[in-house]
Amino acid sequence: MAGKGENTLGRLNEVLFAELERLNEVDVADAAALQAEVERSKAVQGVAKEINISARSVLETARLRAEWAGTKVTQPSKLLEG
Repeated sequence: MAGKGENTLGRLNEVLFAELERLNEVDVADAAALQAEVERSKAVQGVAKEINISARSVLETARLRAEWAGTKVTQPSKLLEG
């Protein structure tokens, strides 16, 4: 598991699941708390989306560079971790 200070896609996954848990645990009777958590989750989701877009761009750039160099492209080991 990635440490709290590490910015990795694995850490992003942890943050997203933690937010899902927070949404499930919020007291729906407390409208203000529910609204605050929904807004927080929207912010987390927006940042996560941008991180994923950036990661896809980096991966595509690496794939194209390898292809242009005539190198066989293999799947990064991080994508194989479950």
